[in-house]
Amino acid sequence: MVDKRDFKTCQIMAEMSEQDSNYWFDYKKSKFLHQIDTFYYSVKFNNDFTEETRDDQVIRLRHYFELKRKELFEVYGNVVPIYIKDLGNLNLVPITFSGFYNICLEKPEEFNIFIAPRVPRSQEGASVTSEIIVQIRSYMLWMYGVHNAFERSLAYVKGIADFFHLDIDFVQENRADYCWHSNYLANPEKFFSIENFYKMRVDRYKGAHFNTEKVGSEDYLIDYVALGKRGQKCFVRIYLKSKEVVEMGYKPFFFKVWLFHGLINRYDFYCYEECFKRGSWGHLDIARIKYYAEYGQDESLCRRAKQIVLDNESQLHVTDDIRRFANMLTPKINLIVNVEFQTMRKASKNYPLIPFKDNSDKGCCQRIYDYLDNHYMIANYLTSNILRLVETTGDSNKSRRPDCGFWRALRNTKMVDALVPKVQLPFIRQYNRNLSADVMKRQLINKAVMLSFYNKGINEDSPARDAMEAVLTLNDNDVKQAMRYKQKKSRQLSGQELSGLRNDYSSLDVTIVDNATGAVYGYDSMDDLLLQGGD
Repeated sequence: MVDKRDFKTCQIMAEMSEQDSNYWFDYKKSKFLHQIDTFYYSVKFNNDFTEETRDDQVIRLRHYFELKRKELFEVYGNVVPIYIKDLGNLNLVPITFSGFYNICLEKPEEFNIFIAPRVPRSQEGASVTSEIIVQIRSYMLWMYGVHNAFERSLAYVKGIADFFHLDIDFVQENRADYCWHSNYLANPEKFFSIENFYKMRVDRYKGAHFNTEKVGSEDYLIDYVALGKRGQKCFVRIYLKSKEVVEMGYKPFFFKVWLFHGLINRYDFYCYEECFKRGSWGHLDIARIKYYAEYGQDESLCRRAKQIVLDNESQLHVTDDIRRFANMLTPKINLIVNVEFQTMRKASKNYPLIPFKDNSDKGCCQRIYDYLDNHYMIANYLTSNILRLVETTGDSNKSRRPDCGFWRALRNTKMVDALVPKVQLPFIRQYNRNLSADVMKRQLINKAVMLSFYNKGINEDSPARDAMEAVLTLNDNDVKQAMRYKQKKSRQLSGQELSGLRNDYSSLDVTIVDNATGAVYGYDSMDDLLLQGGD
């Protein structure tokens, strides 16, 4: 059911027609969205990977990657393409994981495959350490779902095994993060205040870690609560996901995912985009005011709103008066809270998995399919035995109190892959690309302006002139270094996500003429820094 918040006290609602207000402000109230947000799995081979091995295939693998790692630093510049038959390239990158996993093959935006060319022996002699750890990234899990993401990454693991004639013994889960995104809480700082949270929590953790942030001159925001420590059997954290996406400057696809599923409305989407472009959560009130400046109807209020936006263009200074003005003009946005249980293999290996399906035909991967089939049972265990949030009053024994409304709604969330439908995948990719391009363009112009100040001192030249002069000051070394960087990034980025021109972009053919010397700069001359004409 789609509900609408009571925005009657906001100026924008008094001015909008019912049709426009429905378009901008409709959303699904108390909505939860569940997904396995991070998934690691390990692969054990029957081959001997210990230091003294005599296995020819393992020795061949070590020799192969020793040569490739020399290329990594001598030829390619931190990225070496590795072709996997019938699948395509993976990138060899200089990243290590957990000590001896010092070979990393990445599929940009999707997954990393970490390989240990040498593993320690156990006390019995043979090694019990898995030789491969695969990290499936958040983007792939949200776009394709955990089952599909696992199978797509496993195809590359099997391709590596086939190339080196290695025999896979078994595949098992290593880490899984169970997360719930929700717009349920309109006032997280009150709900997660230390006093209120300790009245609600039922768990075995000793303490909790809180992170707060100042808002205005007197208010505050609790944006992070954590129970336990990373690397323990289960690490729990509850935090503002929308704030993290804005400040970290990555995963903007979440804005579209939340919009598709009704966690946010188009007004929220507009404000989040503006903050993301600035890379600042503190820009939120200015984004709200900018929304009114664009869509409001009161001319005097619009003039004041535009002036505030202009005053905060170069340097952010949000006062209490500006916050009150934003609250008068527009409603507060839906905040997205993430409840996340980070579970490790040391815990999941003891889960009594129920054989809902016969996965014996999955061979070495049977454990993974059995584990994923128990998705609901594991999530139910985590939200009932690891952590519960209960009513703040009632039985003196908190464990006998009923769950609070927030926790009941969380536990009733459907346990299905929250993957993006195939028809919407191109829109997500294009949106991700467009928003990242807008952020890059803003940063590029700002850097060109600063370069102008360094070169010419404080001046009033146009940003367009600053940008052109920045290009024309390049020398041979600058171009060569930039070309190496471009080649490196072209291998690091996903060709699937960045293929062809943007929908709103057309390739240009520009020539620049220096009026003082008559020198003509075209694209060819910019490539090799040779003048096409003039003195």
